[in-house]
Amino acid sequence: MNVNDNLNNLSKTINSNEVDEYLYNRVYSFSTENISGYIDYFDLKNRSLLTVGSSGDQILNSYLNGARDITLLDVNRYAPYYIYLKIAGILSLTYQEFQDFFFINDNNERNYRRNDKRFNKHLFNKLSNNLKEINYDSYYFFNTVFNKYDKEIIYKYLFLDDAPDTKVIKRINNYLVNEVNYNKLKKIIKDIGFKFINHDIFKYESDNKYDNIFLSNLCTLDNMNLYDYKDLLIKLKKNNLNINGAMLIVYIWNMQYDSEEINFEWKHVYNMPSTRSFLRDYITEHYNITGISDIRFDTGRTSDLVLIYKNRN
Repeated sequence: MNVNDNLNNLSKTINSNEVDEYLYNRVYSFSTENISGYIDYFDLKNRSLLTVGSSGDQILNSYLNGARDITLLDVNRYAPYYIYLKIAGILSLTYQEFQDFFFINDNNERNYRRNDKRFNKHLFNKLSNNLKEINYDSYYFFNTVFNKYDKEIIYKYLFLDDAPDTKVIKRINNYLVNEVNYNKLKKIIKDIGFKFINHDIFKYESDNKYDNIFLSNLCTLDNMNLYDYKDLLIKLKKNNLNINGAMLIVYIWNMQYDSEEINFEWKHVYNMPSTRSFLRDYITEHYNITGISDIRFDTGRTSDLVLIYKNRN
């Protein structure tokens, strides 16, 4: 990837009113799905993984669960820069400092104030040597961005703004749930890297094989239809999933809530009888897990749903 081109693209984004044009140039600060709720349904130890997800949390949690050969396939060209920034943060910062640098909200879980320490220059300097060592392009990118633009511009144009609050971030990520897991990942991750493929997964053709595939919440993308989605599953099963491999095919939120609360664009997916029937050849397991809203509001519900395919033939 050409770092200078990417910086120029960011500059054009910042000076443009056509923000929506650059939607896929922005990254998620943290996952919007409960990775901790489903990751143990997959055998990741010493196995390979193909995943989407620009926050990098699928990668970091999978490392903690023993994965050692991970490929990120994402249309967002900025994704690896941010993931390397997180990895350098884990290597360089204490558990509390990581939260100070990356979390959107104040660490006090009883309030929702903006975290004023986010992207603090002192903490960036503390992680910068490790970032240089593991990926110089990422260092050059963020060093330039943090020095050239103020925080509000960076938040608005480089990151999507729907990241969960502090309490949710900790609960949905095993590597952040406590200091013990964080320090365990710090030891594991030092000598591990990941591969990055900058491509649209719906258009990508490859015969590379993987033991596990995470499709996150791709099924809820705007204008997604189940016919195109089924074609994707057919392709991945035929070309990319190993025998005895597993694929997270659907992650959707708030299955137990009133349909009026559901985003209109997702309603085709939420018609579960239709979805189950149409994708029946690619659903071997289903699980209700603690939902993002359930964690945030302490409802005690298990309202999020994951559908999994395990390849037995």
